[in-house]
Amino acid sequence: MSIGEDLEGFQLQLEIFRRKYLQMLDPNEIDFPMEWFIKLPATQQWIYDHMFNPEKIKTLPYPDYAFRILKRLLYILEAAMKDPEEDEISDDLANCFAQLLTRKAKDGLELIQEKRPVTYTAPVLSGDPPTVTILEAPNLLTSNGDTGNRTWDAALFLATFLSTDGRHFVQDKSILELGAGLGFVSVLCGKHLGARHVLVTDASEGVLYTAQQNARLNGIDDIVNTSVLEWGTQDVDRVYHNGDEAVSYDLLLGSDMLYQPRDFPALMSTLHDLFSHNPKLQMLISSAVRREETLDSFLHCCRKNFFHVERVLIDPLPEKEQLGFFHSTFYEIHIYLITKQRRLMTNGREFLDLMLGDHEDTGGPKTCVSETSD
Repeated sequence: MSIGEDLEGFQLQLEIFRRKYLQMLDPNEIDFPMEWFIKLPATQQWIYDHMFNPEKIKTLPYPDYAFRILKRLLYILEAAMKDPEEDEISDDLANCFAQLLTRKAKDGLELIQEKRPVTYTAPVLSGDPPTVTILEAPNLLTSNGDTGNRTWDAALFLATFLSTDGRHFVQDKSILELGAGLGFVSVLCGKHLGARHVLVTDASEGVLYTAQQNARLNGIDDIVNTSVLEWGTQDVDRVYHNGDEAVSYDLLLGSDMLYQPRDFPALMSTLHDLFSHNPKLQMLISSAVRREETLDSFLHCCRKNFFHVERVLIDPLPEKEQLGFFHSTFYEIHIYLITKQRRLMTNGREFLDLMLGDHEDTGGPKTCVSETSD
């Protein structure tokens, strides 16, 4: 390997370091650049300008996190300083650390409730990589058990697929996201993937307020709107109206929404209502497989309610090989394409092109009692 190729590899390592920092990954999951490379004056300046300089970075990670990363970085730099006449730590980095060190500390409750800007970078290296900045309170669990204040791994895996092999699902489409929480996937679709219109839906008005803030933060609040949608209710009717304008949808999205089998009948009811407006509607759903029984229960409900379910075959990259939208591979994550079964007429009787499942009357959503209980 030539010196030029060697440097190019370390520059890539530096860029991955920056992306993981802006996504505020656990410091223990971040690989810091090699000592000989990180101590170079040009490298130190690049790190300050692209990770800590408030004049050049519009949305910095919150100070407590920046302090932890910079403290470890300075420790590595100090260990790398072999020649006191030639090696020195950047004044910009040292001054930034001093400012963070003397900041006013926040109490535990304030830190938990604080919304922090988290910047996610798409897994591409050419040109100016797409980014999405989301306000999150990842440690906040509300009194009703709401988990919508952070972006989950299944959403990041779905975003990886949509921004690479799955762009055709989104381009020029009108999209509705179910159980969207803070709206990360929706904002990505509206900001970078060419969606015509996106509606973020969730049962929580609180997270939807933040989702609208996130759309505004990313400059696409004219494309991305929000609406309360509680599964199994008549809320579906309101999502087809944007003010006085009627709206239709081409694609449904959902991620990490298959926690409780007891919620599946309500979800099936809502899907029936949505597909009744457009039988050609498609849905992509991404789910971490925490319990095989829960996933099997959902797939059973889909088939019993005459939805065709096809797994999208995409192999997740190991964590060390990911270039962006970094996500854990501790659990398998599956993406499924869901469509409405096509009816076929044979000998005057109506059949469905199901490979398995019960052939029942298709007048409405079917009750699917899970064989598992959580």
